[in-house]
Amino acid sequence: MKNVLVWDWPIRMLHWLMVVLFSALIVTGKSEEDYLELHINLGYALSGVLVARILYGFLGSYHGKFYHAFFRLKEVFKYSHRLLNRTANPELGHNPLGWLMVIMMIGLLTFQIVSGLFSTDDIFWYGPFYDYATDEWISLFSYFHQILPNALIALSVLHIGAVLMHEICFKERLIRAMVFGKKQVRTDTLGPVISTPRWGITISLIVSLCWLTWLFTLPN
Repeated sequence: MKNVLVWDWPIRMLHWLMVVLFSALIVTGKSEEDYLELHINLGYALSGVLVARILYGFLGSYHGKFYHAFFRLKEVFKYSHRLLNRTANPELGHNPLGWLMVIMMIGLLTFQIVSGLFSTDDIFWYGPFYDYATDEWISLFSYFHQILPNALIALSVLHIGAVLMHEICFKERLIRAMVFGKKQVRTDTLGPVISTPRWGITISLIVSLCWLTWLFTLPN
């Protein structure tokens, strides 16, 4: 057995930032207290993290690249069958169900952020893109912005449950891997050497910071 790097520091950093910001958004969004301004700023921050993660999914390290999803998603049903029969082998990166969760979470979080940028409470706050959509679209965005958090919470619970199942039933230390980046694997299953592409992380962070700078200067 050998410890090998699977998730480089940008993947881990962006993952845990999404966890923290999403959790804070749920608390501030569902609280009876007036946390609207904080909720908005947290939403802007999460949008910057999503921009960086999406770009890094194309420009980043091997196991975090989205092109793996296009090949692995078609194996979801076969992998699920092996998982139920407990014949699925541990994988270095995301397994097919893991990739399905990644795409669903990033997709829904992105749509939630976009819907918030167009939404209004019809009293004090209007999203920065409010003037660029018709009343029908504004109502639709506001509706989805209210109901999507429940879907995202359900997905998060499902994700945590799947991770715990792998930890307990398959002894696959996914939490440690996402904290420290390394997995313990057999020497005959070693994958490519993982490194952080300098230009990939630089471009991802610069574009994210430019987006955030512009977004925070917009009137709302």
